[in-house]
Amino acid sequence: MFWMYPEKKYNQAAFTCYDASEQSHFCQPGENWGALTAQECDWIISLSQNLATGQNYIVPATNPSYRQVSAWKISQTQETNWVWQRLINNVVYANNSWWNYDIVGILEFIQLICYDSTNSSDQIQDNCDLHIDNEYPFSFRKISFSVELSDPNSYEGAELSLYVQENPKILPRSRGTMIMFPSFILHEVTPIIKGKRWALIGWVTGPQFR
Repeated sequence: MFWMYPEKKYNQAAFTCYDASEQSHFCQPGENWGALTAQECDWIISLSQNLATGQNYIVPATNPSYRQVSAWKISQTQETNWVWQRLINNVVYANNSWWNYDIVGILEFIQLICYDSTNSSDQIQDNCDLHIDNEYPFSFRKISFSVELSDPNSYEGAELSLYVQENPKILPRSRGTMIMFPSFILHEVTPIIKGKRWALIGWVTGPQFR
């Protein structure tokens, strides 16, 4: 029997981001790309007040040791269109620069999520355990993204980490930073210890990887 090992044709970035700690990562007036300002982060967080109940609220996972977080669906409306366009523009540029995947767009709801240290179930703090985003039935997901909406000094824990090697890579936490990575990479959000961490997450889809 012969075993065939895939040949690594090119190096791919494990992640890329528009880092809000870098002034050059913000768009110019009249443009819509790059990291988010603090005012834009506040505006997105405020959406949760209007979506607190009803069909836009996502019921927490039944297994809190896997995923426990408050989450709301953010659909594309006239009010939120600028957010969607910012995210799409950022992902398209990152994909063209680093991965060149065959992508279609953001076909699922964007999720506004909050890891809250005051929430607990069976003494389990808000978290998201190790997983990949394009497992069945979500195998059409190709690029995952997360936008950091909270001041990193306002909370402890809830670190977004990628596992591309044995030790996890803790990703940037500056407020307004948009992080993008291939959806097949193993990652987690560690339990929140103090305060609240708000984020905007979503997935860019396309034909299944071959």
